[in-house]
This record gives sequence, C-alpha cells and structure tokens, in this order.
Amino acid sequence: MGPAGLGLSLGVPESWRPSTLHPWRRAGALSRVRRAWVIPPISVSENHKRLPYPLVQIKSDKQPLGSVLYSIQGPGVDEEPRGVFSIDKFTGKVYLNAMLDREQTDRFRLRAFALDLGGSTLEDPTDLEIVVVDQNDNRPAFVREVFVGRVLEGAAPGTYVTKAEATDADDPETDNAALRYSILEQGAPEVFSIDEHTGEIRTVQVGLDREVVAVYNLTLQVADMSGDGLTATASAIISLDDINDNAPEFTRDEFFMEATEAVSGVDVGRLEVEDRDLPGSPNWAARFTILGGDPDGQFAIRTDPKTNEGVLSLVKPLDYESRERHELQVLVQNEAPLQAAAPRAVRGQARVTVWVQDANEAPVFPENPLRTSLAEGAPPGTPVAMFSARDPDTRQLQRLSYSKDYDPEDWLRVDAATGRVLTQRVLSPASPFLKDG
Repeated sequence: MGPAGLGLSLGVPESWRPSTLHPWRRAGALSRVRRAWVIPPISVSENHKRLPYPLVQIKSDKQPLGSVLYSIQGPGVDEEPRGVFSIDKFTGKVYLNAMLDREQTDRFRLRAFALDLGGSTLEDPTDLEIVVVDQNDNRPAFVREVFVGRVLEGAAPGTYVTKAEATDADDPETDNAALRYSILEQGAPEVFSIDEHTGEIRTVQVGLDREVVAVYNLTLQVADMSGDGLTATASAIISLDDINDNAPEFTRDEFFMEATEAVSGVDVGRLEVEDRDLPGSPNWAARFTILGGDPDGQFAIRTDPKTNEGVLSLVKPLDYESRERHELQVLVQNEAPLQAAAPRAVRGQARVTVWVQDANEAPVFPENPLRTSLAEGAPPGTPVAMFSARDPDTRQLQRLSYSKDYDPEDWLRVDAATGRVLTQRVLSPASPFLKDG
C-alpha cells in the first residue's frame, strides 16, 4: 500500500485543476505514525462579490474517490459568524459564501476532517487558516471636526501651533492606512505648514500680526494610500495671542480744557488715546504721567477702564488771581512693557492747557480773631477796632460791606462801609456774656 494523506488545492475560478498537498503521510506501509504538514494560510480579499467563491480543495488519498466524506468546523462555519464558509463533503472543495470585512475579522482558523462512509476518522484533523486581505474600503477620518490652536503674534517661523490627528480602519501594515496630511486652504499667503506624516502645524512666515488678522481658518485634508487614496477634511482655527507691539498714542498733540478756581476733587476733562492692541488687556490699557507743568501737584490723571481715556482731575484748588493758565506735559504708556522691536509712538506725549475760570470768592479777614482792649465804663461811641478785609478777586471791582454776625447784648455797632467798630452802650461788668474780663 502506497503513501496516503490529506491533500490541499487552491481554487481558481477559470479552471479547477489544483495541485494537491498531503498534510498527513505514513512513514511506511506498516507504520502507524502520522505527521502533519503545515498548510500555509489561504488568502482571500475582503468585499469579494462573486459568490460562492472556491477557496481550496481538501483531498485524502487513503480511500478511493467517493468513499471519503469531508467536513470543516470553526468560526465562520458552525460558530459565529455562521455560514461564511462551506465544504462539499464529497469533493472536499471549500467555498466562500459571504462577503468578508477585514475590519471585523481579519482571519479565520478552521479545522478540516476526513471520514469514511461509516463516519470513522480517516485522518487526524488539520488546521486551515484563511487570511482576509485588506482592501482600501475605509476612508480616513479626523478624530475631530475642528482643531484649535493658539500662537503669539510675531512668533518665529517653525513655531509649533497644534496637531491634527486622523485614523483609518484599514490594515495599518498596508498603504491603505498610510496617511498623509495637507492644508487645502488657509485664506492667505502661506502662513502655516503641516507635517505630512505627523500632522503638526507650524508657522512658516515672520510677521504674524494680530492687528491685521486675528484668527486664521484652515481647511485640512488627510488622504490614505500615501496621499493618493481616499480623503477626508477638517478645519483648524488658529488664533493669534496679543503682544504689546503697538504703543498708545494721543489722538492729537494738544488738548484745551477749563477749570473753575477754588474747587478740588472734580474732573476737568478727558484725554483720548488710541492703541491697536487687544482691548481690555495690559497691552492696551493706558497709564498717564504728568511730566511737567504741575509743580504743586494740583492735577492727577486716572484711566477710564472702559474707554482707555485719561481723566484729568483737580486734587488741589486752583487760583485764578495767581495763575490763570496751566500748561501740562503728559506722557501715555501701557501697563505692560512695550516690545523692544515695536515702533516708537509718534504722539506718545501731549500738551494739555487748562484755563482757570474766575469765581466770586468770599472776602478774607487777614487777622481772625482780632483782639483789642477797652476801658471799663467807656461811653457809647468809643472806638473799639478797625476791621480791614481783603477780597481775593483782585481783578474784579468789588465793594465790601461789613455787618455784625453775633452780639447778644447789642453792645457794638459796625460801620458797614469802613468796618470800624464803636460802642453803642456801656459794657456792664455784670453781664453774663463777659468772661474773665
């Protein structure tokens, strides 16, 4: 009796003339020892549409043709997913009955059996591995629809901004999942670049200026097959963070204001400035300094946080008679230091002229209280004192008028025109209003 064994042949649609393999052979006619050959994996492409499709033929040379029954077991046959594979029990031909999806199952491991007509095992079971070959049937997909990045304006070329990421369900060992990234649109001359392999987005040019373009919208693409296959798109929104590269400037060289004399704690006027940096940030917020023209510290400037204007106020009263005009030299800067490379301000200083408005000020007694003496028993009409008040409004023609404010026993009288004080009654030593003489 010659050597016997289980053979394997691959299915070919046009002709069915496979070569035969013998997984088992006997060492000799009298030997009972069996050796199993290792059957190489059988490859079949996913999404195969010509069904049923012959994959392989199993043969045993132990019995004459027609006296051997063949069967297979395992996932895809009698285990889920059932019915994917079947075998002709008389010929040993194995068929594919359903379309395969490598992304669900990338290989099937079956066991093949050879039985005689009575159901007895002719051979030990042999393993049959079916490998599903990947097709490019999955489009790559970005992990999110919008990628967000931030970078300082003025950043050097090559500065990292953000990273785009995509996945592909196809076989990572094939070109079907070899991804390449690109920028389809960035709405301006090439400002950003993307690494085709890693998806890292970086700056390309110098001179990114938030005050010109604050936000860039990029359209990204990823393609499989090393850039020549299926594609997908996503967006990248890149915002430029502000730096202090714009100095604040006054809107004009000189401001004119008016202030009333003899008052303090009031606002005089506003100094308008412009700054192109981000509103509300320290790069935008103005800070004012009076460089000259205020030796007595009568003025102060605070910043209106909403408008960024300088508010000039009086901290000490002004005097029209001594100085009717004040000329202040004012400097404006930001709270944050200005970048060294930023251009200097053309109108970083301004002249502020404050005209003092005259007010009718009250007259002033140079000596108050005025102390004098009077002999006891002095008759009515005796001179007591002479008041001489001064009116601060020296540039106005003023007429002063004197009168008594308090004299409970009506001892004295005051000349309204001259301020001369005379007795009009004898002062009584017993008066309750006389204290210690």
